[in-house]
Amino acid sequence: MASVPLPSRRACLRAGLGAGVGLLFAPAPGCRRQAPTQPPAADGTLALQPPDAVFQQTVAGHVAVIDFWATWCEPCRTSIPKVIAFARQSRERGVVVVGMHVGHGFEQALQFAADSGIDYPLFADPDYRVSDRYAARRVPTVLALGRDGAVLYRGDEVDDGLRRAVDAAL
Repeated sequence: MASVPLPSRRACLRAGLGAGVGLLFAPAPGCRRQAPTQPPAADGTLALQPPDAVFQQTVAGHVAVIDFWATWCEPCRTSIPKVIAFARQSRERGVVVVGMHVGHGFEQALQFAADSGIDYPLFADPDYRVSDRYAARRVPTVLALGRDGAVLYRGDEVDDGLRRAVDAAL
């Protein structure tokens, strides 16, 4: 599956300014700013579902899988059903799966989550701080983390490599 590079902060600015005054506020895909309903956590994330979740507390001490995605990313729309299935299969084994929507477009992310059946914790990374920390430069990116937070696997979808990494960490 092909992945899509994340728009840089500079690309978002150029997209807004490059086409002239008429498009000054027309952001590139993944760059739209919408007001969050709560302040970001210390790590820069915003909880989308459930609204009181905290990313670091959700993954700390667990074998965790983070799915970095965006609503404008077509390959993400293909990979998310696999992540949903993996989350449902792995939940009883104690694996924590979280979605990390990159950029802005929070309302669209929540609507997509509802339409897709995403039932695991969902966060937004509006300023790419978590994406930068984990070197998730493209979407989709799927990471497996050990209980110590170390990255055990990096890929672009749920596959046998992810399953093996998670199995070995349990």
